[in-house]
Amino acid sequence: MFSNFARLFASICVCASLFASANAQDTKLAKLLEQSPSPANAIAYVHVPSLNQLMSDAEFSSRMTERVTDIWLISDLDLSSLRPRWEAGYVTTKSAPDAEKIAAAVDGYVDSIIGTPIVWSPRQSYLIPLENNRLGFLRPANRSLLSRWIQSDANINDSSYLAELSKQNESYLSFMIAADVRNLISPVPLAAKLEKFTSLKSNQPDAVASTLASIKGFSVIIGRKSLKQCIFTLDFDKSPASLKQIANELLAEILERNGTAAPEVLSWEVKSEGNQLAFSGAITEASLGGLLNIFTLSNEANDVSDRLLKLSDSPGSASEQVAYTTKHYFEEVNKSIEQVRKHKSQTTGGLAKWNDQQARRLDEMGTLNVDPVMVQYGSDVAELLRGNALTVRSGNIEAGKTKASQGLSSGTYYGYGYGYYDPNSSADYQRVTDAYARGNAYADFRGVLSQIDKMTASIRRQMTDKYKMQF
Repeated sequence: MFSNFARLFASICVCASLFASANAQDTKLAKLLEQSPSPANAIAYVHVPSLNQLMSDAEFSSRMTERVTDIWLISDLDLSSLRPRWEAGYVTTKSAPDAEKIAAAVDGYVDSIIGTPIVWSPRQSYLIPLENNRLGFLRPANRSLLSRWIQSDANINDSSYLAELSKQNESYLSFMIAADVRNLISPVPLAAKLEKFTSLKSNQPDAVASTLASIKGFSVIIGRKSLKQCIFTLDFDKSPASLKQIANELLAEILERNGTAAPEVLSWEVKSEGNQLAFSGAITEASLGGLLNIFTLSNEANDVSDRLLKLSDSPGSASEQVAYTTKHYFEEVNKSIEQVRKHKSQTTGGLAKWNDQQARRLDEMGTLNVDPVMVQYGSDVAELLRGNALTVRSGNIEAGKTKASQGLSSGTYYGYGYGYYDPNSSADYQRVTDAYARGNAYADFRGVLSQIDKMTASIRRQMTDKYKMQF
């Protein structure tokens, strides 16, 4: 008998016999990885009800949609920017997806590839209604990539690392993400960068770089008991035991410098066994939100589910439907604003990157049947966040130039063997320059939040008065 996963793909594959021998014990994520339309370097799984319960228990303000139960995803992830080059997967919804209804909900159209009904979405995605209340997803809307996915009859996955992780028992997971990063890092330029890291202490940059460059992949796993039991694992080709004593501070500094600050890792427990380094501890709302926002599938599923629900449940008049979709859009924008407000970054570079990410999320939100004035509000918020990121980066560049010129100052040299005297060393000037740049960055950030708050209060009053419902 076919497994659920085999039955699912039999509905979209021409070569249905391909799955006839599928083992019922195969995990859905493993099979999805095998049927990848192109080599993937990242996988993810979310059990939405469990994760929502954990977020509620932890008193997080954010939640995922309640109309989706599971999310399976594969992707070719640009690991430098944490943005997918492409992503594919499917979600389990509360009701059977219908192509015509989905097309109407997202303002797209129904198409067909190799006899399979698909929906093109103006958000540059393909949506594929499947059996067992599942909705397939591919982004960007690349027709040739989708056709390869539908009729794939060969396993092109070459990542044994991901293949092994994809076999995790999903019944114990609320969230998992993993990436294959083999041969991504060169130890030579990495060693030069590590010379500026304060977390290395007495460790030599070359030795640390050699170990870090041997990394094979990483995974983040959250079970179903508590968000305090987040496990972040790094797998290497050589033993990372020499890094254990500095692991927390090194990881925190790497994340901070990459603009993905997660200060909670400083208190995580660290274990080194074989060629693996494992961290465990509580994950914050900001860090979990950052992980969930790497891919767009969860947001896409949320948007499609909401639109389908509104088509069936919202009042019949066009103006009333616009009111409901506009209110939902407003709520989603404000979720992003709260994520920005709560984010804690110890560097201005981290602040800039986070605000850029939130601006991109706002840009990708669906605007069908949303009041144009509200859409403009969302665009204005995104522009303010993006503008702050640009201001911060420009300030950092100017500070770097100033520090470089200050470094050329060599004080005053007195002859006749009396030596060198520098009453104001360049280090003192550079500390002042850094402090000045940070002050300007956070002052601009506070100003941006103040502007957004005023805009939010104004649009709330305007929309409440217009649609006679509380925004």
